[in-house]
Amino acid sequence: MTLRGLRALGLGLLGLGLSGCGLLGYHKLPVAPRAPEEEAARVHFPESFDNATHLSGPMLEALSLALNDFLPPGRKVQTNARDPRIAECLSLRDTYETRVLRSEEGLFFISFIPDLSRCGLDAEILDGGAVYCVDAQGRIVTVR
Repeated sequence: MTLRGLRALGLGLLGLGLSGCGLLGYHKLPVAPRAPEEEAARVHFPESFDNATHLSGPMLEALSLALNDFLPPGRKVQTNARDPRIAECLSLRDTYETRVLRSEEGLFFISFIPDLSRCGLDAEILDGGAVYCVDAQGRIVTVR
């Protein structure tokens, strides 16, 4: 291989390393934990989902988009709270009550409201949640 070919190959490999995932802040999602096989064997699946909560595909996409923006996987919330357990609690996705509303205009409003009692804390915070507006094209329109 010529010097020119090696240089082109090196630049190409460098470009691959700098493109796509690296520039876009890609993060690898952690592998979901699995229960032991003995526990899984005791599960009885429902016969129907008639009384289940229904999330349409667009609603699920809007929810996922808002949640990943509000609290990306692995991100720790920073607070001015005196108790470090509050920041720890706010960093957990299951701390939040989540509501999704679809408007007549096709917009999705997603509300995240923290419930610190889920972490065993008896504290009140004034600014721990958010309300997202996501459009049908999968774009965050605004956040309040």
